[in-house]
Amino acid sequence: MDEYTLMNSPHENDRITDGLDIFFWIFNDESSYVATHWHSAIEIMYILDGEVDVTIYNQTTALLPGDVFLIDSAVPHATKSLSGNHAILIQLPYPLLKRYIPEIDSLNFSFDCHLNEPVFRTKLLKLTETIQQMQIIFDVNPEGGILRFNSLVFELMFQIYHNFRHTLPKNQSKKETKTFRRIEEILNYLDLHYNEPVSLSEISDIACFQKEYFCHFFKKNMGISFTTYLNEYRLSKIHQDLLNTDLPLKALLEKHGFTNYKLFRKMFYDAFQATPNEYRKKQLSARASKEKTTSQV
Repeated sequence: MDEYTLMNSPHENDRITDGLDIFFWIFNDESSYVATHWHSAIEIMYILDGEVDVTIYNQTTALLPGDVFLIDSAVPHATKSLSGNHAILIQLPYPLLKRYIPEIDSLNFSFDCHLNEPVFRTKLLKLTETIQQMQIIFDVNPEGGILRFNSLVFELMFQIYHNFRHTLPKNQSKKETKTFRRIEEILNYLDLHYNEPVSLSEISDIACFQKEYFCHFFKKNMGISFTTYLNEYRLSKIHQDLLNTDLPLKALLEKHGFTNYKLFRKMFYDAFQATPNEYRKKQLSARASKEKTTSQV
């Protein structure tokens, strides 16, 4: 499975890096746009270079080098990086968390990475240092490194639990298993059929809901309307092909089922501050320049 496929699944199943109990990934991303998605794992991003915008419930946070961002399980989010980034992505699978934090369903985990408060900054610095140590062990892979790496995993989990947990009200809990399965079924269906006309009646029947309730259910659990989600998902697919194929724009829209050209142009410009052709030329030029520099080293 390639990097883009990993980042563009509407619902990401818990992923594990070979030989580890978690998913740990150091990546260089030229440019990306990942439509709203969610996962049961807790996700942590540590930005090494470049910039990443993370949007949760219509609130966007710009992440710069040195920033650490935590996304709790079952939280819908979208990410965008116009000019690329170099970052560490960590996902702590729900079964692992549940094993050591039995009450996890009554907790949420979050922090404002830009909060300028001394005690918080100290806690965040410790978290950053732990991630940096994990990176060193992952890169160097010394003898017995897996033992050291896993000890850092538990240190990371302890810091998240001790410093960044919040108890939910007694009458509130994270999404129930039944809700997870219903959302997963909907998103998996859209993943297979997003490039076809998908009516509200059709998707409501798939979810076994009345149309009116389906709209409420989807927006409550995904943070955006069904129509907005479907258009964002199509846009993310077109964006990727725009950078990695030479297909004309009209063919890309047809391939990915985006029939409203005027709406597509507006969504694309709002997301990337350029027309599709301008963006393609800019990104391909940047890629060629990078490849030329690399070949000269």
